[in-house]
Amino acid sequence: MEMAARFLDLGNIDLWRSEEMQLVQLMIPADAAHDTVEALGEVGVLQFKDLNVEKSAFQRTYANQVKRCDELARKLRFFKEQVEKAGLPVAPRSILDAAGVTMDELEGLLEQLERELVEMNANQDRLQRAAAELAELSLLLDCAGKFYDPARRAASGAGALGAGGAGNGSLQGA
Repeated sequence: MEMAARFLDLGNIDLWRSEEMQLVQLMIPADAAHDTVEALGEVGVLQFKDLNVEKSAFQRTYANQVKRCDELARKLRFFKEQVEKAGLPVAPRSILDAAGVTMDELEGLLEQLERELVEMNANQDRLQRAAAELAELSLLLDCAGKFYDPARRAASGAGALGAGGAGNGSLQGA
């Protein structure tokens, strides 16, 4: 029973590995940590183990960097939603992969693009409202024209008859 519980524990990833691994602890200076972890992550053969499980997210050393990453992930989800909403095709690999863009550059780029996209969405909403208002006014003018055209024709016809009738009556009287 205990063995079955151990195999069903998905949190124990050691049982699911196909290759032998070694536990290694690296002591990296804080100023080189970002570049080192990025380079190790690109290798793709490492698994990181959290040695600060008991600490909350706000007590961790890199809480601000995690917040930045969360904000970048939010922006990327926003862009993905907008791309899907527009029905645009998405390239399988990012153009930024080959460019070697840093986190700071990516953050600035996403901030600028998000601002522009939000502004474009607001402009599109304003244009759609203006188009709807203009269509409503056009329909109103068409309906009013249909209502007033017979009255205008009748009035212009009565005016022509009245002017012609008065002229004819004065000629007849002379």
